Amino acid sequence: MSKSRTGGAPTVRVARWSATHPWRAIAGWLVFVIACFALGSVTSVNEADGNDENIGEVSRADAINEAGKFNDPDVESVLITSPSGRFDRAEADKAAKVVTQRMKSVSGVAEVAPAIPSPKGQALIVRVTLKDSEADAAERVQPLLDTTAAVQGQFPELRVEQVGGESIDKALSETLGDDFRRAELFSLPVTLVILLIAFGALIAAAVPILLALSAVAAAIGLSAAASHLVPAVEAGNSVILLIGMAVGVDYSLFYLRREREERARGRNHLDAVELAAATSGHAVVVSGIAVIISMGGLFLAQDATFSSFAVGSILVVAVAVIGSLTVLPAILGKLGRWVDRPRVPLLWRLSARNGEPRFWPAVLKPALKRPAATLIVSVVALLAVASPALGMTLKFPGTEDLPRDTAVMQAYDRLTEQFPSTGTSHQLAVQAPADQQPAVAAALTDLVNRTKSSDLFAQDGLTEPRVSADKTVTVLEVATPYDGGSQQARDALAKLRSELMPQTVGQVPGASYAVGGFVAADVDYAAHIRSKLPLVIGFVLLLTFIVMVVTFRSVVVAFTAIGLNLLSAGAA
Repeated sequence: MSKSRTGGAPTVRVARWSATHPWRAIAGWLVFVIACFALGSVTSVNEADGNDENIGEVSRADAINEAGKFNDPDVESVLITSPSGRFDRAEADKAAKVVTQRMKSVSGVAEVAPAIPSPKGQALIVRVTLKDSEADAAERVQPLLDTTAAVQGQFPELRVEQVGGESIDKALSETLGDDFRRAELFSLPVTLVILLIAFGALIAAAVPILLALSAVAAAIGLSAAASHLVPAVEAGNSVILLIGMAVGVDYSLFYLRREREERARGRNHLDAVELAAATSGHAVVVSGIAVIISMGGLFLAQDATFSSFAVGSILVVAVAVIGSLTVLPAILGKLGRWVDRPRVPLLWRLSARNGEPRFWPAVLKPALKRPAATLIVSVVALLAVASPALGMTLKFPGTEDLPRDTAVMQAYDRLTEQFPSTGTSHQLAVQAPADQQPAVAAALTDLVNRTKSSDLFAQDGLTEPRVSADKTVTVLEVATPYDGGSQQARDALAKLRSELMPQTVGQVPGASYAVGGFVAADVDYAAHIRSKLPLVIGFVLLLTFIVMVVTFRSVVVAFTAIGLNLLSAGAA
Protein backbone atom coordinates (compact mmCIF):
# COMPACT_ATOMS: atom_id res chain seq x y z
CA MET A 1 0.00 0.00 0.00
CA SER A 2 1.27 3.45 -0.82
CA LYS A 3 2.17 5.20 2.38
CA SER A 4 1.80 8.65 0.83
CA ARG A 5 -1.91 8.14 0.25
CA THR A 6 -2.96 7.41 3.80
CA GLY A 7 0.05 7.41 6.06
CA GLY A 8 -0.20 11.07 7.05
CA ALA A 9 -3.72 10.90 8.46
CA PRO A 10 -3.89 10.78 12.28
CA THR A 11 -6.49 7.99 12.17
CA VAL A 12 -4.11 5.90 10.06
CA ARG A 13 -1.08 6.54 12.29
CA VAL A 14 -3.06 5.55 15.40
CA ALA A 15 -4.51 2.48 13.68
CA ARG A 16 -1.07 1.39 12.39
CA TRP A 17 0.47 1.64 15.86
CA SER A 18 -2.45 -0.24 17.45
CA ALA A 19 -2.39 -2.98 14.81
CA THR A 20 1.38 -3.48 15.14
CA HIS A 21 1.30 -3.30 18.98
CA PRO A 22 -2.01 -5.09 19.64
CA TRP A 23 -1.37 -6.29 23.19
CA ARG A 24 -0.29 -2.85 24.35
CA ALA A 25 -3.34 -1.23 22.77
CA ILE A 26 -5.75 -3.84 24.18
CA ALA A 27 -4.17 -3.66 27.64
CA GLY A 28 -4.27 0.14 27.55
CA TRP A 29 -7.95 0.07 26.62
CA LEU A 30 -8.82 -2.35 29.43
CA VAL A 31 -6.90 -0.23 31.95
CA PHE A 32 -8.70 2.87 30.68
CA VAL A 33 -12.17 1.28 30.98
CA ILE A 34 -11.48 -0.15 34.44
CA ALA A 35 -10.01 3.15 35.65
CA CYS A 36 -13.03 5.12 34.40
CA PHE A 37 -15.48 2.73 36.02
CA ALA A 38 -13.48 2.75 39.27
CA LEU A 39 -13.41 6.55 39.23
CA GLY A 40 -17.19 6.60 39.05
CA SER A 41 -17.48 4.13 41.91
CA VAL A 42 -15.17 6.21 44.11
CA THR A 43 -16.71 9.59 43.38
CA SER A 44 -20.35 8.33 43.37
CA VAL A 45 -23.15 10.14 41.54
CA ASN A 46 -24.24 13.66 42.40
CA GLU A 47 -27.95 13.63 41.54
CA ALA A 48 -29.81 16.74 40.41
CA ASP A 49 -32.42 18.17 42.75
CA GLY A 50 -34.91 21.02 42.68
CA ASN A 51 -32.14 23.59 43.18
CA ASP A 52 -30.67 22.61 39.81
CA GLU A 53 -33.89 23.44 37.96
CA ASN A 54 -34.95 26.91 36.90
CA ILE A 55 -38.00 26.60 34.69
CA GLY A 56 -40.23 29.34 35.98
CA GLU A 57 -42.79 29.68 38.73
CA VAL A 58 -42.85 25.98 39.59
CA SER A 59 -39.15 26.21 40.50
CA ARG A 60 -39.89 29.12 42.82
CA ALA A 61 -42.67 27.09 44.46
CA ASP A 62 -40.26 24.18 44.98
CA ALA A 63 -37.68 26.54 46.51
CA ILE A 64 -40.25 27.97 48.95
CA ASN A 65 -41.43 24.49 49.89
CA GLU A 66 -37.85 23.36 50.49
CA ALA A 67 -37.22 26.43 52.67
CA GLY A 68 -40.02 25.22 54.94
CA LYS A 69 -38.04 22.03 55.72
CA PHE A 70 -41.23 19.99 55.90
CA ASN A 71 -41.27 16.34 56.73
CA ASP A 72 -42.99 14.68 53.77
CA PRO A 73 -43.70 11.09 54.81
CA ASP A 74 -45.24 8.59 52.43
CA VAL A 75 -48.98 8.11 52.85
CA GLU A 76 -51.04 5.10 51.81
CA SER A 77 -54.84 5.21 51.58
CA VAL A 78 -57.15 2.30 52.32
CA LEU A 79 -60.38 2.78 50.35
CA ILE A 80 -63.57 1.03 51.43
CA THR A 81 -66.35 0.88 48.84
CA SER A 82 -69.04 -1.54 47.72
CA PRO A 83 -68.55 -3.65 44.56
CA SER A 84 -72.33 -4.03 44.22
CA GLY A 85 -73.12 -0.31 44.35
CA ARG A 86 -75.01 -0.66 47.65
CA PHE A 87 -72.80 0.92 50.26
CA ASP A 88 -73.50 -0.35 53.78
CA ARG A 89 -72.11 2.45 55.96
CA ALA A 90 -72.40 0.46 59.21
CA GLU A 91 -70.45 -2.45 57.77
CA ALA A 92 -67.92 -0.07 56.24
CA ASP A 93 -67.39 1.57 59.65
CA LYS A 94 -66.62 -1.86 61.12
CA ALA A 95 -64.13 -2.55 58.36
CA ALA A 96 -62.51 0.86 58.86
CA LYS A 97 -62.16 0.17 62.60
CA VAL A 98 -60.43 -3.15 61.85
CA VAL A 99 -58.15 -1.47 59.30
CA THR A 100 -57.19 1.20 61.83
CA GLN A 101 -56.44 -1.31 64.60
CA ARG A 102 -54.40 -3.62 62.39
CA MET A 103 -52.46 -0.85 60.66
CA LYS A 104 -51.41 0.62 64.01
CA SER A 105 -49.76 -2.69 64.87
CA VAL A 106 -47.61 -2.70 61.69
CA SER A 107 -44.05 -1.73 62.60
CA GLY A 108 -43.49 0.64 59.66
CA VAL A 109 -46.59 2.75 60.38
CA ALA A 110 -46.21 6.15 62.07
CA GLU A 111 -49.85 7.24 62.23
CA VAL A 112 -53.33 6.10 61.19
CA ALA A 113 -55.88 8.89 60.67
CA PRO A 114 -59.57 8.45 61.52
CA ALA A 115 -61.80 7.20 58.71
CA ILE A 116 -63.30 9.95 56.54
CA PRO A 117 -66.48 9.56 54.45
CA SER A 118 -66.51 10.71 50.84
CA PRO A 119 -68.62 13.71 49.79
CA LYS A 120 -70.94 11.35 47.90
CA GLY A 121 -71.30 9.09 50.95
CA GLN A 122 -70.32 6.02 48.96
CA ALA A 123 -66.85 5.36 50.41
CA LEU A 124 -64.60 5.61 53.45
CA ILE A 125 -60.90 6.37 53.41
CA VAL A 126 -58.33 5.50 56.08
CA ARG A 127 -55.02 7.30 55.57
CA VAL A 128 -51.89 5.55 56.83
CA THR A 129 -48.66 7.53 57.29
CA LEU A 130 -45.41 5.56 57.03
CA LYS A 131 -42.30 6.08 59.09
CA ASP A 132 -39.18 7.41 57.39
CA SER A 133 -36.98 4.50 56.43
CA GLU A 134 -34.08 3.63 54.18
CA ALA A 135 -35.69 0.27 53.41
CA ASP A 136 -36.78 -0.63 49.91
CA ALA A 137 -40.20 0.80 49.04
CA ALA A 138 -41.59 -2.61 48.09
CA GLU A 139 -40.49 -4.07 51.43
CA ARG A 140 -42.00 -1.16 53.38
CA VAL A 141 -45.39 -1.32 51.75
CA GLN A 142 -45.84 -5.10 51.58
CA PRO A 143 -46.92 -5.53 55.26
CA LEU A 144 -49.58 -2.87 54.69
CA LEU A 145 -50.80 -4.62 51.56
CA ASP A 146 -50.96 -7.90 53.47
CA THR A 147 -52.99 -6.22 56.21
CA THR A 148 -55.40 -4.72 53.65
CA ALA A 149 -55.82 -8.11 51.99
CA ALA A 150 -56.59 -9.71 55.36
CA VAL A 151 -59.30 -7.14 56.07
CA GLN A 152 -60.74 -7.71 52.59
CA GLY A 153 -61.00 -11.41 53.40
CA GLN A 154 -62.84 -10.59 56.62
CA PHE A 155 -65.37 -8.33 54.82
CA PRO A 156 -66.07 -10.04 51.46
CA GLU A 157 -69.22 -7.99 50.82
CA LEU A 158 -67.10 -4.80 50.71
CA ARG A 159 -64.23 -3.76 48.48
CA VAL A 160 -61.18 -2.98 50.63
CA GLU A 161 -58.15 -1.86 48.63
CA GLN A 162 -54.96 0.10 49.17
CA VAL A 163 -53.65 2.96 47.02
CA GLY A 164 -50.65 5.23 47.41
CA GLY A 165 -47.41 6.23 45.80
CA GLU A 166 -45.50 3.29 47.24
CA SER A 167 -48.10 0.67 46.38
CA ILE A 168 -48.53 2.05 42.85
CA ASP A 169 -44.75 2.00 42.33
CA LYS A 170 -44.56 -1.56 43.60
CA ALA A 171 -47.39 -2.81 41.39
CA LEU A 172 -46.07 -1.08 38.28
CA SER A 173 -42.55 -2.34 38.94
CA GLU A 174 -43.88 -5.87 39.09
CA THR A 175 -45.97 -5.58 35.93
CA LEU A 176 -43.78 -3.30 33.83
CA GLY A 177 -40.40 -4.23 35.33
CA ASP A 178 -40.62 -7.76 33.95
CA ASP A 179 -41.33 -6.34 30.49
CA PHE A 180 -38.33 -4.01 30.70
CA ARG A 181 -36.06 -6.83 31.88
CA ARG A 182 -37.22 -9.00 29.00
CA ALA A 183 -36.56 -6.13 26.60
CA GLU A 184 -33.04 -5.65 27.99
CA LEU A 185 -32.29 -9.35 27.78
CA PHE A 186 -33.80 -9.46 24.30
CA SER A 187 -31.88 -6.49 22.86
CA LEU A 188 -28.38 -7.97 23.01
CA PRO A 189 -29.31 -11.30 21.35
CA VAL A 190 -31.21 -9.40 18.63
CA THR A 191 -28.20 -7.15 18.03
CA LEU A 192 -25.97 -10.22 17.84
CA VAL A 193 -28.30 -11.88 15.33
CA ILE A 194 -28.32 -8.76 13.14
CA LEU A 195 -24.52 -8.63 13.20
CA LEU A 196 -24.34 -12.35 12.43
CA ILE A 197 -26.47 -11.72 9.36
CA ALA A 198 -24.18 -8.84 8.38
CA PHE A 199 -20.89 -10.70 8.91
CA GLY A 200 -21.73 -14.41 8.88
CA ALA A 201 -19.11 -15.08 11.59
CA LEU A 202 -19.42 -15.16 15.37
CA ILE A 203 -16.21 -13.29 16.29
CA ALA A 204 -16.88 -10.52 13.78
CA ALA A 205 -20.39 -10.13 15.20
CA ALA A 206 -19.20 -10.17 18.82
CA VAL A 207 -16.43 -7.57 18.48
CA PRO A 208 -18.75 -4.52 17.96
CA ILE A 209 -20.93 -5.53 20.92
CA LEU A 210 -17.96 -5.97 23.24
CA LEU A 211 -16.49 -2.63 22.18
CA ALA A 212 -19.83 -0.88 22.68
CA LEU A 213 -20.35 -2.41 26.15
CA SER A 214 -16.84 -1.41 27.24
CA ALA A 215 -17.45 2.15 26.00
CA VAL A 216 -20.71 2.26 27.97
CA ALA A 217 -18.96 1.05 31.15
CA ALA A 218 -16.23 3.68 30.82
CA ALA A 219 -18.71 6.46 30.08
CA ILE A 220 -20.90 5.55 33.08
CA GLY A 221 -17.85 5.91 35.33
CA LEU A 222 -16.80 9.20 33.75
CA SER A 223 -20.34 10.57 33.93
CA ALA A 224 -20.49 9.82 37.67
CA ALA A 225 -17.35 11.90 38.16
CA ALA A 226 -18.69 14.62 35.84
CA SER A 227 -21.93 14.77 37.83
CA HIS A 228 -20.07 16.81 40.46
CA LEU A 229 -19.82 19.54 37.82
CA VAL A 230 -23.14 18.91 36.05
CA PRO A 231 -25.61 17.06 38.32
CA ALA A 232 -26.97 13.81 36.89
CA VAL A 233 -30.58 12.68 36.52
CA GLU A 234 -31.93 9.20 37.08
CA ALA A 235 -32.33 8.40 33.38
CA GLY A 236 -28.76 9.42 32.55
CA ASN A 237 -27.30 5.92 32.57
CA SER A 238 -30.14 4.66 30.38
CA VAL A 239 -29.30 7.34 27.81
CA ILE A 240 -25.62 6.36 27.98
CA LEU A 241 -26.54 2.71 27.40
CA LEU A 242 -28.85 3.45 24.48
CA ILE A 243 -26.56 5.88 22.67
CA GLY A 244 -23.42 3.94 23.59
CA MET A 245 -24.74 0.70 22.11
CA ALA A 246 -25.97 2.53 19.01
CA VAL A 247 -22.79 4.42 18.14
CA GLY A 248 -20.42 1.75 19.49
CA VAL A 249 -21.89 -0.95 17.28
CA ASP A 250 -22.32 1.46 14.37
CA TYR A 251 -18.73 2.70 14.38
CA SER A 252 -17.31 -0.81 14.74
CA LEU A 253 -19.58 -1.99 11.93
CA PHE A 254 -18.23 0.67 9.54
CA TYR A 255 -14.63 -0.15 10.37
CA LEU A 256 -14.92 -3.91 10.41
CA ARG A 257 -16.92 -4.05 7.20
CA ARG A 258 -14.35 -1.98 5.31
CA GLU A 259 -11.45 -4.02 6.71
CA ARG A 260 -13.09 -7.24 5.50
CA GLU A 261 -13.71 -5.76 2.06
CA GLU A 262 -10.04 -4.86 1.71
CA ARG A 263 -8.94 -8.34 2.80
CA ALA A 264 -11.37 -9.81 0.25
CA ARG A 265 -9.50 -7.82 -2.41
CA GLY A 266 -6.28 -9.61 -1.46
CA ARG A 267 -4.63 -7.17 0.95
CA ASN A 268 -2.97 -8.44 4.11
CA HIS A 269 -4.68 -7.64 7.38
CA LEU A 270 -2.38 -4.73 8.33
CA ASP A 271 -2.90 -2.98 4.98
CA ALA A 272 -6.63 -3.63 5.29
CA VAL A 273 -6.67 -2.04 8.75
CA GLU A 274 -4.84 1.05 7.47
CA LEU A 275 -7.23 1.50 4.56
CA ALA A 276 -10.20 1.08 6.88
CA ALA A 277 -8.68 3.72 9.16
CA ALA A 278 -8.21 6.12 6.26
CA THR A 279 -11.83 5.79 5.14
CA SER A 280 -14.19 4.43 7.80
CA GLY A 281 -11.98 5.72 10.62
CA HIS A 282 -12.20 9.23 9.19
CA ALA A 283 -16.00 8.85 8.86
CA VAL A 284 -16.21 7.73 12.49
CA VAL A 285 -14.35 10.84 13.65
CA VAL A 286 -16.58 13.17 11.61
CA SER A 287 -19.72 11.37 12.79
CA GLY A 288 -18.57 11.50 16.40
CA ILE A 289 -17.85 15.23 16.19
CA ALA A 290 -21.27 15.86 14.66
CA VAL A 291 -23.03 13.87 17.40
CA ILE A 292 -21.02 15.61 20.14
CA ILE A 293 -21.93 19.02 18.70
CA SER A 294 -25.60 18.05 18.58
CA MET A 295 -25.53 16.86 22.16
CA GLY A 296 -23.60 19.97 23.22
CA GLY A 297 -26.50 22.08 21.98
CA LEU A 298 -28.58 20.66 24.82
CA PHE A 299 -26.58 22.76 27.29
CA LEU A 300 -28.23 25.83 25.81
CA ALA A 301 -31.59 24.61 27.10
CA GLN A 302 -30.33 25.49 30.60
CA ASP A 303 -32.12 22.46 32.00
CA ALA A 304 -30.71 19.92 34.45
CA THR A 305 -32.19 16.95 32.59
CA PHE A 306 -30.91 17.94 29.16
CA SER A 307 -27.52 18.96 30.56
CA SER A 308 -27.19 15.54 32.19
CA PHE A 309 -28.17 13.83 28.93
CA ALA A 310 -25.65 15.98 27.06
CA VAL A 311 -22.78 15.04 29.39
CA GLY A 312 -23.54 11.33 29.24
CA SER A 313 -24.01 11.32 25.48
CA ILE A 314 -20.86 13.33 24.77
CA LEU A 315 -18.77 11.08 27.00
CA VAL A 316 -20.03 7.79 25.57
CA VAL A 317 -19.68 8.99 21.96
CA ALA A 318 -16.15 10.27 22.60
CA VAL A 319 -15.16 6.99 24.27
CA ALA A 320 -16.71 4.97 21.42
CA VAL A 321 -14.75 7.01 18.86
CA ILE A 322 -11.50 6.50 20.79
CA GLY A 323 -12.16 2.77 21.04
CA SER A 324 -12.94 2.49 17.33
CA LEU A 325 -9.64 4.20 16.45
CA THR A 326 -7.43 2.31 18.93
CA VAL A 327 -8.53 -0.99 20.38
CA LEU A 328 -10.57 -2.04 17.33
CA PRO A 329 -7.58 -1.88 14.93
CA ALA A 330 -5.55 -3.71 17.60
CA ILE A 331 -8.11 -6.52 17.79
CA LEU A 332 -8.35 -6.75 14.01
CA GLY A 333 -4.58 -6.66 13.67
CA LYS A 334 -4.19 -9.47 16.21
CA LEU A 335 -7.00 -11.64 14.92
CA GLY A 336 -6.26 -11.21 11.22
CA ARG A 337 -8.41 -13.65 9.29
CA TRP A 338 -9.50 -15.31 12.53
CA VAL A 339 -12.05 -12.52 12.82
CA ASP A 340 -14.09 -14.50 10.28
CA ARG A 341 -14.34 -17.54 12.57
CA PRO A 342 -16.36 -19.50 13.44
CA ARG A 343 -18.47 -19.12 10.32
CA VAL A 344 -22.23 -19.60 10.17
CA PRO A 345 -22.52 -21.57 6.89
CA LEU A 346 -25.52 -19.99 5.15
CA LEU A 347 -24.99 -16.51 6.57
CA TRP A 348 -21.30 -16.60 5.66
CA ARG A 349 -22.07 -17.36 2.03
CA LEU A 350 -24.56 -14.49 1.91
CA SER A 351 -22.23 -11.96 3.56
CA ALA A 352 -19.01 -12.98 1.81
CA ARG A 353 -20.24 -13.49 -1.73
CA ASN A 354 -18.30 -11.64 -4.39
CA GLY A 355 -19.61 -9.54 -7.24
CA GLU A 356 -21.59 -6.37 -7.46
CA PRO A 357 -24.71 -6.14 -5.30
CA ARG A 358 -28.04 -6.26 -7.12
CA PHE A 359 -30.59 -4.94 -4.66
CA TRP A 360 -29.36 -1.37 -4.13
CA PRO A 361 -28.63 -0.64 -7.80
CA ALA A 362 -32.19 -1.77 -8.58
CA VAL A 363 -33.55 0.58 -5.90
CA LEU A 364 -31.42 3.50 -7.07
CA LYS A 365 -32.02 3.08 -10.79
CA PRO A 366 -35.33 5.03 -10.97
CA ALA A 367 -33.91 7.82 -8.81
CA LEU A 368 -30.81 8.18 -10.98
CA LYS A 369 -32.92 8.08 -14.13
CA ARG A 370 -35.35 10.80 -12.97
CA PRO A 371 -33.60 12.69 -10.14
CA ALA A 372 -35.82 15.80 -10.17
CA ALA A 373 -39.08 13.86 -9.98
CA THR A 374 -37.65 11.57 -7.30
CA LEU A 375 -36.48 14.56 -5.24
CA ILE A 376 -39.88 16.26 -5.41
CA VAL A 377 -41.81 13.11 -4.53
CA SER A 378 -39.45 12.23 -1.67
CA VAL A 379 -39.49 15.73 -0.15
CA VAL A 380 -43.28 15.98 -0.39
CA ALA A 381 -43.67 12.55 1.18
CA LEU A 382 -41.33 13.40 4.06
CA LEU A 383 -43.06 16.73 4.64
CA ALA A 384 -46.42 14.97 4.73
CA VAL A 385 -45.15 12.50 7.29
CA ALA A 386 -43.60 15.35 9.30
CA SER A 387 -46.72 17.54 9.24
CA PRO A 388 -48.23 16.17 12.51
CA ALA A 389 -45.21 17.62 14.34
CA LEU A 390 -46.70 21.07 13.80
CA GLY A 391 -49.52 20.15 16.18
CA MET A 392 -47.32 18.40 18.70
CA THR A 393 -48.30 18.95 22.34
CA LEU A 394 -45.59 18.89 24.99
CA LYS A 395 -46.71 17.29 28.27
CA PHE A 396 -45.45 15.10 31.05
CA PRO A 397 -46.87 11.58 31.27
CA GLY A 398 -49.26 11.45 34.21
CA THR A 399 -51.25 8.85 36.09
CA GLU A 400 -53.85 8.98 33.32
CA ASP A 401 -51.24 7.49 30.96
CA LEU A 402 -50.55 4.42 33.12
CA PRO A 403 -52.13 1.07 32.13
CA ARG A 404 -55.61 0.58 33.56
CA ASP A 405 -55.51 -3.22 33.47
CA THR A 406 -53.67 -3.32 36.82
CA ALA A 407 -55.66 -3.62 40.05
CA VAL A 408 -53.83 -0.74 41.71
CA MET A 409 -54.69 1.74 38.94
CA GLN A 410 -58.32 0.64 38.96
CA ALA A 411 -58.30 1.28 42.70
CA TYR A 412 -56.67 4.67 42.07
CA ASP A 413 -59.48 5.62 39.70
CA ARG A 414 -62.09 4.67 42.31
CA LEU A 415 -60.20 6.63 44.96
CA THR A 416 -60.00 9.83 42.91
CA GLU A 417 -63.65 9.48 41.93
CA GLN A 418 -64.73 9.42 45.57
CA PHE A 419 -62.03 11.76 46.90
CA PRO A 420 -60.92 14.11 44.06
CA SER A 421 -58.28 15.81 46.21
CA THR A 422 -56.25 12.57 46.27
CA GLY A 423 -55.59 12.96 42.55
CA THR A 424 -54.22 16.05 40.80
CA SER A 425 -53.49 19.04 43.01
CA HIS A 426 -51.84 22.45 42.78
CA GLN A 427 -49.28 23.38 45.41
CA LEU A 428 -49.67 26.89 46.82
CA ALA A 429 -46.37 27.92 48.42
CA VAL A 430 -46.19 31.14 50.44
CA GLN A 431 -43.20 32.69 52.19
CA ALA A 432 -43.71 35.68 54.52
CA PRO A 433 -42.36 37.12 57.79
CA ALA A 434 -43.36 35.05 60.81
CA ASP A 435 -45.56 37.81 62.20
CA GLN A 436 -47.63 37.67 58.99
CA GLN A 437 -48.50 33.98 59.36
CA PRO A 438 -52.06 34.68 60.67
CA ALA A 439 -52.65 36.96 57.68
CA VAL A 440 -51.34 34.25 55.31
CA ALA A 441 -53.66 31.69 56.92
CA ALA A 442 -56.64 34.03 56.54
CA ALA A 443 -55.75 34.72 52.91
CA LEU A 444 -55.53 31.00 52.10
CA THR A 445 -58.88 30.40 53.81
CA ASP A 446 -60.35 33.16 51.66
CA LEU A 447 -58.82 31.53 48.57
CA VAL A 448 -60.28 28.11 49.41
CA ASN A 449 -63.72 29.70 49.89
CA ARG A 450 -63.43 31.33 46.47
CA THR A 451 -62.64 27.98 44.83
CA LYS A 452 -66.02 26.64 45.99
CA SER A 453 -67.76 28.68 43.30
CA SER A 454 -65.76 26.97 40.52
CA ASP A 455 -66.10 23.42 39.24
CA LEU A 456 -62.38 23.52 38.37
CA PHE A 457 -61.54 22.63 41.99
CA ALA A 458 -62.30 19.64 44.23
CA GLN A 459 -64.34 20.21 47.37
CA ASP A 460 -63.79 17.14 49.56
CA GLY A 461 -61.68 19.08 52.07
CA LEU A 462 -59.05 16.44 52.79
CA THR A 463 -56.08 18.84 52.79
CA GLU A 464 -55.03 21.37 55.41
CA PRO A 465 -52.27 24.02 55.22
CA ARG A 466 -48.82 23.03 56.44
CA VAL A 467 -46.82 25.66 58.32
CA SER A 468 -43.06 25.50 58.85
CA ALA A 469 -41.60 25.43 62.33
CA ASP A 470 -40.43 29.05 62.06
CA LYS A 471 -43.87 30.21 60.77
CA THR A 472 -42.36 31.72 57.61
CA VAL A 473 -43.54 29.16 55.05
CA THR A 474 -47.07 27.89 54.43
CA VAL A 475 -47.97 25.28 51.83
CA LEU A 476 -51.48 24.25 50.80
CA GLU A 477 -52.58 21.65 48.26
CA VAL A 478 -55.62 22.74 46.23
CA ALA A 479 -57.01 19.83 44.24
CA THR A 480 -58.73 19.68 40.88
CA PRO A 481 -61.05 16.77 39.99
CA TYR A 482 -59.48 16.46 36.52
CA ASP A 483 -56.48 14.57 35.16
CA GLY A 484 -53.17 16.40 35.29
CA GLY A 485 -52.91 16.56 31.51
CA SER A 486 -56.41 17.92 30.94
CA GLN A 487 -57.28 21.43 29.81
CA GLN A 488 -59.46 21.87 32.92
CA ALA A 489 -56.44 21.26 35.17
CA ARG A 490 -54.50 23.87 33.22
CA ASP A 491 -57.42 26.29 33.47
CA ALA A 492 -57.46 25.79 37.25
CA LEU A 493 -53.72 26.58 37.36
CA ALA A 494 -54.22 29.72 35.30
CA LYS A 495 -57.08 30.87 37.56
CA LEU A 496 -54.92 30.37 40.66
CA ARG A 497 -51.94 32.22 39.21
CA SER A 498 -53.70 35.11 37.52
CA GLU A 499 -56.66 35.67 39.83
CA LEU A 500 -57.00 33.83 43.14
CA MET A 501 -53.44 34.09 44.49
CA PRO A 502 -52.92 37.80 43.63
CA GLN A 503 -56.31 38.71 45.09
CA THR A 504 -55.74 36.89 48.39
CA VAL A 505 -52.16 36.02 49.32
CA GLY A 506 -50.88 38.80 47.11
CA GLN A 507 -52.45 41.32 49.49
CA VAL A 508 -50.39 40.15 52.50
CA PRO A 509 -47.49 42.60 53.14
CA GLY A 510 -44.06 41.08 52.54
CA ALA A 511 -45.43 37.80 51.16
CA SER A 512 -43.92 36.05 48.15
CA TYR A 513 -45.79 33.17 46.59
CA ALA A 514 -45.81 30.70 43.71
CA VAL A 515 -48.07 27.93 42.43
CA GLY A 516 -46.37 24.60 41.82
CA GLY A 517 -47.31 20.96 41.50
CA PHE A 518 -47.52 18.49 38.61
CA VAL A 519 -49.68 20.64 36.34
CA ALA A 520 -47.50 23.70 36.95
CA ALA A 521 -44.36 21.69 36.17
CA ASP A 522 -45.99 20.40 32.98
CA VAL A 523 -47.03 23.88 31.80
CA ASP A 524 -43.82 25.68 32.84
CA TYR A 525 -41.52 23.00 31.43
CA ALA A 526 -43.28 23.00 28.07
CA ALA A 527 -43.00 26.81 27.93
CA HIS A 528 -39.32 26.57 28.89
CA ILE A 529 -38.63 24.05 26.12
CA ARG A 530 -40.49 26.10 23.51
CA SER A 531 -38.45 29.18 24.40
CA LYS A 532 -35.10 27.36 24.24
CA LEU A 533 -35.76 25.08 21.26
CA PRO A 534 -34.99 27.64 18.50
CA LEU A 535 -31.67 28.49 20.16
CA VAL A 536 -30.69 24.83 20.48
CA ILE A 537 -31.67 23.98 16.91
CA GLY A 538 -29.93 27.07 15.52
CA PHE A 539 -26.73 26.26 17.40
CA VAL A 540 -26.70 22.65 16.23
CA LEU A 541 -27.43 23.53 12.60
CA LEU A 542 -24.78 26.25 12.47
CA LEU A 543 -21.98 24.15 13.94
CA THR A 544 -23.00 21.09 11.92
CA PHE A 545 -22.87 23.25 8.79
CA ILE A 546 -19.36 24.40 9.70
CA VAL A 547 -18.18 20.82 10.34
CA MET A 548 -19.64 19.64 7.03
CA VAL A 549 -18.03 22.49 5.07
CA VAL A 550 -14.62 21.88 6.68
CA THR A 551 -14.89 18.11 6.15
CA PHE A 552 -16.20 18.00 2.57
CA ARG A 553 -15.04 21.44 1.31
CA SER A 554 -18.50 21.93 -0.18
CA VAL A 555 -21.30 24.28 0.82
CA VAL A 556 -23.76 22.29 -1.32
CA VAL A 557 -22.96 19.04 0.51
CA ALA A 558 -23.31 20.79 3.86
CA PHE A 559 -26.72 22.28 2.99
CA THR A 560 -27.85 18.95 1.57
CA ALA A 561 -26.83 17.06 4.70
CA ILE A 562 -28.60 19.55 6.98
CA GLY A 563 -31.73 19.52 4.82
CA LEU A 564 -31.91 15.72 4.79
CA ASN A 565 -31.40 15.58 8.55
CA LEU A 566 -34.18 18.12 9.16
CA LEU A 567 -36.55 16.19 6.90
CA SER A 568 -35.76 12.83 8.49
CA ALA A 569 -35.97 14.25 12.03
CA GLY A 570 -39.31 15.88 11.26
CA ALA A 571 -40.66 12.67 9.76
CA ALA A 572 -39.44 10.66 12.75
